[in-house]
Amino acid sequence: MVKTAFHLRNMTASEAGAVARIGYEAWKSNRVHQSWFEPNVETRVEDGFLTFAGNPDADVIVAVAAGEIIGWGARDSREHPGDRSRGWNYISDIWIAPHWQGKGVGSALIGELLARMRVEDLGVAGIETDASNDAALSLYKRLGFMQVWHGTDFSPSLGLDQTKVRLEKPLP
Repeated sequence: MVKTAFHLRNMTASEAGAVARIGYEAWKSNRVHQSWFEPNVETRVEDGFLTFAGNPDADVIVAVAAGEIIGWGARDSREHPGDRSRGWNYISDIWIAPHWQGKGVGSALIGELLARMRVEDLGVAGIETDASNDAALSLYKRLGFMQVWHGTDFSPSLGLDQTKVRLEKPLP
């Protein structure tokens, strides 16, 4: 089996469309709740990706293979989005093109985001996902994250309440 190489780097402004597309395609490929198939929810999510990618007030890195973006991740402050003075120790986004999922891209993106947090001596990293996203939960736990919260929270991007799991990892 030939393994295709990819590399990580900071996102550029010209890549906003590709980043939004990857996020939306990844989200669509993992819809586990019936309400996520509603046209108004799809539109809200797609618009959310376009808005974020067009003006990301976060640290966004992309994974690139053969000149194509295959995934991306972002970090920010969970409680104070966009406020750099608060320490960006929250991984807000990990989105991998559906045909690249399960090939190490997510692990690499998380590893790079954690490395950046360690350099800034942030102490603890946080991440969360839908409680039904077994693949993400498995990955996060394999990477040393531990569950610290499970509950319902309103998701502005979905316009719906969402059952989520929040996990944290100490950053030695």
